[in-house]
Parts: sequence; structure tokens; C-alpha cells
Amino acid sequence: MANHSDSNSVESKFLKLQEANNISKAAYREIMCMALEANTWVVGTPALGTIEEFQQMFKTLPPPGMRVECSVETAIVPIAPENLVSVLMDVDRWGSTLSRVAHFGSSHLPTGVLQQLSRADETITKIVMVNAEFQLPTPLVPTRKFCFLRCLRKIVEDIWAIVDVSNDYFHHGPSDSKLEVKCRRRPSGVIIRRHDEYSEVIWLENVEVNEHQVQENIYSSIINSNIAFCAKRCVRTLLQKLKRNNSRFLNLRMPVDQQARAYLLNLTEYMEKNFLECINEAPNRRKWDILSDGEVRVLKDVTMNHVETQGSSNYIALTSFRIQAKPFLVAQFLLKNNVKLQWPSLLEEPEEVIKLASEDYNNCITLHKNVDLQNDFTKNHDYLLQEASWDEFCYFIISSPMTQAATNALFAGGCIYDHLKPSGFAILPDGSAGLLSDSCLVTIAMQQELAVLESGQAIQSMNFIINDIVEEIYEAMLTSKIT
Repeated sequence: MANHSDSNSVESKFLKLQEANNISKAAYREIMCMALEANTWVVGTPALGTIEEFQQMFKTLPPPGMRVECSVETAIVPIAPENLVSVLMDVDRWGSTLSRVAHFGSSHLPTGVLQQLSRADETITKIVMVNAEFQLPTPLVPTRKFCFLRCLRKIVEDIWAIVDVSNDYFHHGPSDSKLEVKCRRRPSGVIIRRHDEYSEVIWLENVEVNEHQVQENIYSSIINSNIAFCAKRCVRTLLQKLKRNNSRFLNLRMPVDQQARAYLLNLTEYMEKNFLECINEAPNRRKWDILSDGEVRVLKDVTMNHVETQGSSNYIALTSFRIQAKPFLVAQFLLKNNVKLQWPSLLEEPEEVIKLASEDYNNCITLHKNVDLQNDFTKNHDYLLQEASWDEFCYFIISSPMTQAATNALFAGGCIYDHLKPSGFAILPDGSAGLLSDSCLVTIAMQQELAVLESGQAIQSMNFIINDIVEEIYEAMLTSKIT
């Protein structure tokens, strides 16, 4: 009797594994079919046996209230294919590389029947379960939350396929998501082949999303146009990051060692991550307390311990608005005036002591120094670290004040993340013409330390700071139209 029971158990496990393997194969074939239909360099689909019924479930109509967004983009990426595969299969590095799209990423090895997939299919060389959130740089659009299986397949020599598919397609797979998943990743991924020293990629995005997740607001047209999270945006974000990593010094007026470039790249990457976390639709409640959530959202940092400024707390105010002006004009104004906005009491132009830029100047990190005369005998140097970057989808201008001590610690390789208070701007085109669109959508987040007793005082002060900057932008754009 026991032997019969054991036999049934073994057979059941085998059938579940066979089904999971067929679903995985069907997902792989589906992305190859998508690439073929998009007239890419893929010239045929793999022969994987009789799996049509499994592939068909990826073509069904979405449930009521959901819609499918699908896009394909090809590009030559200046990175060796082995390195690109390594980045995409390491979820921490993948999330860091696509930080402007993927707000959050975590991974773990799959459990249950899914952990056996690589044994059932020798072309699968690595497998990982991914939890991820995708976001736009505004609090007005909810993040898209996914849980999916990511498989790396070695197709033939010098060609790889990284295939994503939501875990709920696997009927016998465990529910491994740490997120409240509201979206579904249909077969998506990246097909990579060697192109001399570089990688030739086909990027495929194929998702089910909630049609009613976004209330009617200024971002509705972007969301409904399939621009916000398309494959092209992912590829451009990847290219931007690779160019950024190859930045070089154009101006260096202070003594630093050879590690300074890496220190600056790491620190400004952290600044961007912090900025994006602050403007998330649902900020981390363990980090931020929402004091008000009207037209201007005001948050209080509940974690920072200000030893040097007893009695003060750190606040951030943010808002998003639409303005009838070309995105690059708004960005030019903010690039020119951001230092003044951060240091409104300056009498003289601060000195630029460091400039680190990508070859195409689409990414530029600067460090400005201001001399603060404490008295006739004492000088105190304040610094402003800023990163400005852009592609056809968005401008980012993010900065943080730094003390002399923090600056010294930075270039000594010290960890100064707790000293940063990033503020910034994200500017998205409002239209299909990209950066030449006639209007744009601006998100502002300003961080400030205030010594106030009541939350109401903090809300009032932070509202004043934000509204004053918004008014300056409107006035500047109005003046530019007149002139």
C-alpha cells in the first residue's frame, strides 16, 4: 500500500514538473514569436514539441478591467553579452541599472516544482524569482507590482534569451510574492546575441495592467499611450546608465584621488534612488510620515537623528504639475537656477570645483563650493552636489547640500549617505513629440531641515517653499514666450 502511495506521489511530482517545464518553454517560444513578428533579426521560432495549448494561454484576452501593453525595441548596447547577461540575472544590479523604471527589486531562488526546472531543461542555465515595482517619477501614478520567474536560456553559441513570466501561470507553483501584486507579466524578456565586442538586444515588454489603476489626472495620456513603461524606455535607460558609468572629469579644481570618480557615481546614484523613493505614490512608512497629502504632499523623516541640530527635523515637500512649455526649456531654466534655488541667500556665484560628464554630456555631475564667512577669521565651505541627466523620456536634476566634513569624508571613501538630503526635479514630456513637446509634466521634491514645534508650521513652511519655486518656473516660462 505504501509503495503504491509513493508511486502516485512520484508520478504526481513528475507531471507537475512536466507541466511547469512546458509552460516555461511556451513562454520562451512566445517571446521568440513576438520578436519574429516585430521584424527583428530573429528568423524563426524554436521547435519545442507540442506546447501550443500552453502558448495559447498567453494570447487570451485579459480579464475585465485589465489591458495588455506590448512593445518591442532593438538596439546595439556597448557592453559584452556575458556582462549584460550577468547584470540582468543579478536582480540588485538589474534594479540599479534600471532604477528610473524599476523602483524596487528583490529576488530569491524559486521553491517547489519551479526549483527543478533547470534539471528538466538543460538549456536553462539560471533561474530566479523576482519581486519588482515599476514607477513613473511622480506621486500621482501608482507603482506597478509584479512577481515573476526569470529564466536564462543559452540558445546557441553567442545567443541568449532571458525570459520573464508571472508566477501565477504556473498552476502548481508556490505563491512567492512579497508584494500585493496587481499586474501580470506575460512572456517578456531580452534576447541577446554577440555583436563584435557589444550586445545586440531585442527587448520585449508584455504586461497586463489595471485599466482603472490611474485616476484621471495630468499623467493619464502618458499612461494610456503605452509610452511610460515601454521597451524603448527600458533600452534608453540601460544605454543612459552605461554612458554614465563611463563619465570623465571635465573640470577638477580640488585635490582628489583616482577613486573620486567611483565615489561620485555611487553617491549620486544613491541620491537618485532616495529622490525616487520620496516621490513614490506610497512612500515607505518606516521612513516617512505623511503630514499632508493635498496638492502639495509634505512628509516628515521619522528615522534621521540630527545630533548636530537638536530640536530640528527633516521634511520633504513634493508636487506634480503641468506647464505649457517645452521640456528642454524648463530643464534649462532649472539647470541654470538650481544652485540659486538651493542657496537663495547667496550674494556671489558659487565656484564649480568638479564636473564629471558622459561623452555626450547627457549626464553631468557637478560640485559647487560656496564660501560662508562666519566672522573675520573663520571661513566655512558649503557644497552642493548635483546630477543632471536626460534622455528622450525624462530630465532629472537632483542635488543635495554637503558640509565640508561630509565632502572630505566622501573623497576619503567614507559612507556619508545619512548626511544627504536630496531635492530634485523630474520633467516628462506631455506628448508624443518627446522633448520637443509643447508642454511637460514636472515633479518637484524639496527637502529641508526645520526647527518647528508643530506639524502645521512645517506644512505651512514647506508649502511656501514649493509654491514659490512653482511660481518662479511659471514666470520664467511666461517671460520666455514673451521674449
